[in-house]
Amino acid sequence: MSHEIDTVLSTLRLEAAPELAPLFSDFERCYEEKLWHQLTRALKAFFEDERSAPVRLRVYDTFVSRLANKLNQLNVIEFLLLALSGSQNHDESIHYLSALKDSFQQADASKTRNDGLPDHSDGCLLIDIEIARLHLFQGELVKARDALDAFDRTLSAIDTLPLMLVNTFYSVNAEYYFRKKDFNNYYYTSLLFLSTVDKEHERALTPAESKELAFHLSIAALLGDKIYNFGELLQHPIMRSIADDPEYEWLFRLLNALTTGDFETFDALINVQIPQRPILAEHEAFMRQKICLMTLVESVFARSIRTLSFDDIAAATHLPKDSVEHLVMRSISLGLLRGSIDQVSEIVSITWVQPRIINAAQIERMGERLVEWDAQVKRLGEKLEARGKPIWI
Repeated sequence: MSHEIDTVLSTLRLEAAPELAPLFSDFERCYEEKLWHQLTRALKAFFEDERSAPVRLRVYDTFVSRLANKLNQLNVIEFLLLALSGSQNHDESIHYLSALKDSFQQADASKTRNDGLPDHSDGCLLIDIEIARLHLFQGELVKARDALDAFDRTLSAIDTLPLMLVNTFYSVNAEYYFRKKDFNNYYYTSLLFLSTVDKEHERALTPAESKELAFHLSIAALLGDKIYNFGELLQHPIMRSIADDPEYEWLFRLLNALTTGDFETFDALINVQIPQRPILAEHEAFMRQKICLMTLVESVFARSIRTLSFDDIAAATHLPKDSVEHLVMRSISLGLLRGSIDQVSEIVSITWVQPRIINAAQIERMGERLVEWDAQVKRLGEKLEARGKPIWI
């Protein structure tokens, strides 16, 4: 080991928490023996330890940055991000990330053919995404969008990318839509983010992060004008973080009320929460239209018949009878239902209902309907057999 590195690590060992001293010994040993994989694991343990926060950036500056081309490139970026975490100086963070990207590109430029060394294209892509995140923090939404669009084109052109890159892209993209208050895209992008979280190898969401994400996803589901199926969200494990929390369980109940078309529960919860949640108060009229649409869909789904009168729909949705036609036309335009309206007879005939993920109670009701249909078919068969005996004989 070079004397300079030895001196640096010795100094940092004295400045760090005493409990971290064994890790510095591991750094020295792995560096001296060129055990890069083992060194990466030791660095990962160090940077993920909360007690390392005061000296993380110095360890990166004086040790990790010198070995960037010998360690896993994505891990090096992860170490830098952990070192920069908590910093409010976003320009400085961008400078560090840009410098690391430059070092990666210089290494690739000097790379010789068939030298067995990997290129750093994945690392450069990850750095671009993380810089886009910093642009969001700075309020530079246009710069962030340009970077995200560039990565999206790369994602479409390349068959396989490390899961960490895809997950980070969805994370930053969701943050962009959150800041734009684009509820629809935030909802679907966040679900994609959750689908790419590798719980075994990547940083899992903390309980606080899970709760925050579940809350924002639920609000987006309520306010998105293209979101009328909440089954996937309600059955996702992340929703347990608010379903069992007294502060947020009302939100879980509210989504369930929407899913089943439970107008009474929805109305009771909204009346309590509207004064406390400005964003809900701002969209109260839309949410009331949404529960009416969901109640109409559930009324069709829950019945064995496909014909509803205007009176039935008005009673279920708590709407005046003269608003029923507009509601049905709205549901058809949104693709929730297909059918026709007989204005003279005031009858709505439904031919199709949008497929959706259903909960246990809805499945139970479907089972009851199947049992009922089976009994009806048996009775019909018995009648046909009884009346047809003379002919068959």
